[in-house]
Amino acid sequence: MARKNPRRNISRIETKNDAGRSFGGWEVRIQRRGRKTAKYFGDNLFGGQRKSLLAAKEFRDSLERAWQKYTVKELARKPSIRNRSGVVGVRRHKQIDSRGDYEFHYWYWVAQWTDGHGRRRTRSFSVSVFGEDEAFRLAKEARRTGVNQANRG
Repeated sequence: MARKNPRRNISRIETKNDAGRSFGGWEVRIQRRGRKTAKYFGDNLFGGQRKSLLAAKEFRDSLERAWQKYTVKELARKPSIRNRSGVVGVRRHKQIDSRGDYEFHYWYWVAQWTDGHGRRRTRSFSVSVFGEDEAFRLAKEARRTGVNQANRG
């Protein structure tokens, strides 16, 4: 398993005033299950850059313990606001093939999921070969089968 970035969700912010003096601090920004928070930890307030970073990390860690993340299975079932098909991991795709002065358009229904090794898998079904409804049905079935075989959780 990959190690967590020690400064995840923490950004350094530095500014200069009109006199040319620098001010800085660390900002923590976290979003979990639709809840967002941001908090700034200024170097002057906490006694230096290292101490303000430690305070920011403690705050971030306390939020991570208190705010539960979505599991992989929950995310796989949660539709994006950009989803137009109504099915998570299934989208309609337009392929454009340009040949000289001519441009051909091909439509596909595409299923996408992550396999058990964390690799993205994709299957496409041509609307011209299968028809609109059958290509959509095949894409939904391919996604469902792929997610079940991945057994991620």
